[in-house]
Amino acid sequence: MQYDLSVICPVSRDRGDLARVHSEFADAVARSGRRAEFIYILDGPLADAEQAMARIHEDRFPVTVLRMAKGFGEATALQVGFNRARGRHVVTIPAWLQIHADVVLDVLARLDDGASVVITHREPRSDAWFNRLQSRVFHGLVRRLVGQNFRDMTCGVRGMTLEAARKLDLYGDQHRFIPVIAVRCGYHVVEVAGPQHHENRKLRLSGPGIYVRRLLDVLNIYFLTRFTRKPLRFFGLIGSAIGLVGFVICAYLAAFKLFGALALSGRPLLLLGVLLIVLGVQITSIGLLGEIIIFLSARREQPEVAETSRSNAEQDTPVAGTS
Repeated sequence: MQYDLSVICPVSRDRGDLARVHSEFADAVARSGRRAEFIYILDGPLADAEQAMARIHEDRFPVTVLRMAKGFGEATALQVGFNRARGRHVVTIPAWLQIHADVVLDVLARLDDGASVVITHREPRSDAWFNRLQSRVFHGLVRRLVGQNFRDMTCGVRGMTLEAARKLDLYGDQHRFIPVIAVRCGYHVVEVAGPQHHENRKLRLSGPGIYVRRLLDVLNIYFLTRFTRKPLRFFGLIGSAIGLVGFVICAYLAAFKLFGALALSGRPLLLLGVLLIVLGVQITSIGLLGEIIIFLSARREQPEVAETSRSNAEQDTPVAGTS
């Protein structure tokens, strides 16, 4: 059966009251008058989450609960939901009350206007100042490295066409970078504002390891968006810089040797210079191998192309050899 809308919610250990989450978003979708389905994807065997889903009594929309064999992460859960969705449009929601559910109506309105990807941002922000500081640092780092300026990429309410959703090809922790990935795929991303839910105001403080992982995620998305189709530029730049330092060191020592002012035997600096030159060549070779793999790969990334107009003369032009 074809639906107007598929609402997808990834459920992990970090979640709120699922029955209340479903009730608020189902009410918002019902006000839109859409024929919709709800898909919940459990990130691994979560017995208490399954019990919570069993307590949901819904007679307006069909509810499907999927469970992954083990925890693969929210991004993978979303991709599973995208592949199972049967709606013309897709809306993702978080497993906790992060933003007022009424923002879904604004998201659907933008999709009806022709937008391919719509994200939301919590405005005004009313949570703890440390939460807002973390968000500013995160988005500032993404803006500097990736060049995309989004206000609230971590807000879980997003809307997109089914085609765009399936083309994102998410994995790992890439759910936080859906707007960046959508821009890379050629889609125009629209932002809409919605009030932050009052239950989303508590302080969120993570351990040092989590912040290191977030930094690595940002570096990962920087590489994927900038250099996956031209890896030689990335590895070549690093390799050339390292090799140049090694060359300067060796040239410095060679100059002193030629003028008889310095003996090269037993000089650790010489070993360092040679090591840097070799390391620079190796790093540059990695980029060259990446370019060869991309060139020989049978699976090429295709740009998003939309037909905007067609000349009537094209249809009327007779084919050669016909009368």
